[in-house]
Amino acid sequence: MPVRQVTPAHRARASFCISARARSLAGVTALAVGAALASSAAAQPRLPPGVDGRAPAPATATRAVAHYLDLERALAAALREHRREAAAQMLAPEFEARSGEALDAIGARAWLDAQLRARTTPTVVRDLAVRELGDLAVVSFFVDAAPVRGAGTTTLYVVDIWRESDARLMARYEAQPAHPLRAPARPRGRE
Repeated sequence: MPVRQVTPAHRARASFCISARARSLAGVTALAVGAALASSAAAQPRLPPGVDGRAPAPATATRAVAHYLDLERALAAALREHRREAAAQMLAPEFEARSGEALDAIGARAWLDAQLRARTTPTVVRDLAVRELGDLAVVSFFVDAAPVRGAGTTTLYVVDIWRESDARLMARYEAQPAHPLRAPARPRGRE
């Protein structure tokens, strides 16, 4: 059988056929991938949850927010129910309170006396945020007190410093904002 000699023209024609097949295969693959991506993108909503008419995902509190919200509620309940000993157990020996209405700090005993003398009204803690710094936690929140005889809701902005190792309140800073933020219409996981 005669051996056929491959000339440069044959090589060029074979190379052209292979590269044409490769280009054709690459084009078909790119077309299939593009179609798959376009169909999956079309199936996804175009707007974020809550904006597209669907109900937003329910908000959930972080571990720290849930923990300190429980501590704040326990302290408020002890004060509301005039359980002095239970409230005192939650305060650190070096506890002090400061407000925008006085220059000097108030010690634990004087603060407890004032809280237990105050008229008790139902309160709601909202928009609680926690920043953990080693053994300390900075907890900030709003407290809304129910209106008293026709007056509007009283809102306080509170910053508490908790010692995490023994779950004791070390300091409280509070002020009544001139224009408090309204409570959110939907839960945000900070209530």
